[in-house]
Amino acid sequence: MKALGVGHGSAGRARGGRASIDWDRWFPEKPGYHEWARQWVQEMLDEGRIEELRSAARTGTGLARIRLMELYAERGDIEAVRALVRTENRNTKLELLLTDTLAGAPAGTTAGKDGLEAAAAVLKVRLDRLEKDAREELIELLVAQDRIGETIALLQARPQETDYTGWHLLVHLLLLQGRIEDVRTMAADSTRRYARDLVTGVFVEQGRIEELRALDAHGFEVSRALVGLGRVDEAIAVMRECLDADEPHAYDFLIDLLVKHGRVDQALTTLESRSHNPYDVVSTASVKVARLLDEHGRPEDAIRILRARGPAVDQLAALLAAQGRVDEAVRVFDRAMQDHEHRFVMDRLAGAQADLLVEYGRIDELRSRAEAGHREYGIRLAAYLAEPDRTS
Repeated sequence: MKALGVGHGSAGRARGGRASIDWDRWFPEKPGYHEWARQWVQEMLDEGRIEELRSAARTGTGLARIRLMELYAERGDIEAVRALVRTENRNTKLELLLTDTLAGAPAGTTAGKDGLEAAAAVLKVRLDRLEKDAREELIELLVAQDRIGETIALLQARPQETDYTGWHLLVHLLLLQGRIEDVRTMAADSTRRYARDLVTGVFVEQGRIEELRALDAHGFEVSRALVGLGRVDEAIAVMRECLDADEPHAYDFLIDLLVKHGRVDQALTTLESRSHNPYDVVSTASVKVARLLDEHGRPEDAIRILRARGPAVDQLAALLAAQGRVDEAVRVFDRAMQDHEHRFVMDRLAGAQADLLVEYGRIDELRSRAEAGHREYGIRLAAYLAEPDRTS
């Protein structure tokens, strides 16, 4: 039986607070796509599902393709590596550069012609996915071989419209040489749809605030760059300007920023300065602020926020129960179920309420609800009674 999750959640510890409920259960922070894909690929490898992984690699899952290519390269299966290299929009110049650069790497890095080709193919795909580690590895090799200028000239000669990877590398190499005017010219290239966004992204990554402002970059981008430099107060001020200008998504971005950096009072003030829209089912601002309040020892404020600015039924009920207000918590679920007509929502709420009843030892009430006919209560009761040493 999965417990309701009362106690000090791991997220609360990570933020330095003492949460009264396990927020990771009631409001899990979903991993980003890259982390999810990495876990999925590793599970497939661990389970020996190579054919399934190969299928995913062929249909465009970049991480699957990289990991499978690395696996084949480790085995010396160059034909399998070649089969996974995409043929469309290939930059032959960049591929030759990668092979040549790796050939000049320290002894032992690669072995033989096939090893060089495999290593270059893997690195090319990693660069296509804009992996920072791959780019830094390549730049380190180019610097060690004193080939930055040569590489810049190669990438600037007859650039291809579709060569996103080469262009991205070129921006970094030009900045490494201090050639900022060349990069500004690239950003203004009207023949490339992605030119300005690409340069802006590199400026954000490198924290080039003045260059971002010169490009008239969006406040979100300037704020991200400031955070990367540790200038959080300035980042918050930029986002407040965006909010005052009523820019789309500025409110949620500002709340995220304040919550991430533990600005409890500022987050609460910002939340309450905006009228609650009961039809907004996308924003999670109220739950994030409630979580922050609870983690900083203010569960009653968190409860007040969730009551006024729901819907956050599970979190509100868990908080109430953790404060000894179990009857109120049970009623929160009852009211929510009265307001819903969709069966899957009703089942989920009933299951969560049943977990709460078990957690707080209210088995007779759970049994009564099960006998009334709702299957979720019956399932939870049966699971509880099936636990070792249960007799009633």
